[in-house]
Amino acid sequence: MTNQIPMQFQKLAMPELPQMPQVPMLQGQVTSASGGTFGNVLTEMLSKVNNVMEKSEQLTEAAVTTGKVNLHEVMIAMAEEEIALGLTTQVAGKFISTVEKLTQMQV
Repeated sequence: MTNQIPMQFQKLAMPELPQMPQVPMLQGQVTSASGGTFGNVLTEMLSKVNNVMEKSEQLTEAAVTTGKVNLHEVMIAMAEEEIALGLTTQVAGKFISTVEKLTQMQV
């Protein structure tokens, strides 16, 4: 008894692997899809994180002092702040790790 797959089922059993796209070589500064350099994109993202943190602090302060702020808004702002700060910390850690690995490479 042989374990041959009938012709009509061979494509289902063994699909072709997709071709990997060619990655163009980068020259000069690395730019994002919007056209900004890495430094500008990083500065913009850190600015957005700072704005999220300031909003959370303002809502928390307003809730404590006046009590006229919806508690759900405060909790949502605090959760957004926690996520933004955690993501920023992770990105900074990976960036530092990458720089350390690049400096340890021998040319």
